[in-house]
Amino acid sequence: MSTPSTNGNEHDNQNKLCPGDLSFKHDSASPYKEEFSKFLKTVPEKLLWNELATTQQKNFAVSLWEACNYKGKPTPGQFKDMEPKRNYLEWVLRMEHERQWQNAIKKR
Repeated sequence: MSTPSTNGNEHDNQNKLCPGDLSFKHDSASPYKEEFSKFLKTVPEKLLWNELATTQQKNFAVSLWEACNYKGKPTPGQFKDMEPKRNYLEWVLRMEHERQWQNAIKKR
């Protein structure tokens, strides 16, 4: 009885496409990604937070913002160094746009 190679399965997986592959991004990424990003920049912040984003998306954006910017109790001088929460909401909405595009591609 022979034992399976422990490296064989790992080697096979190395040759498969993954989201990090440039060809993968080019072939299946949303062709509207740039336009959608430009659109998000033009939307007023109040509309972005209150109308376009779901509660889950807003909570995720705030969580990402806190993870990247919030270091304990910031002093008033540190607030100027923090990125706007809007940037993180736009990021979450772009991820959701890409997820929806991928789902649409799979359904074809």
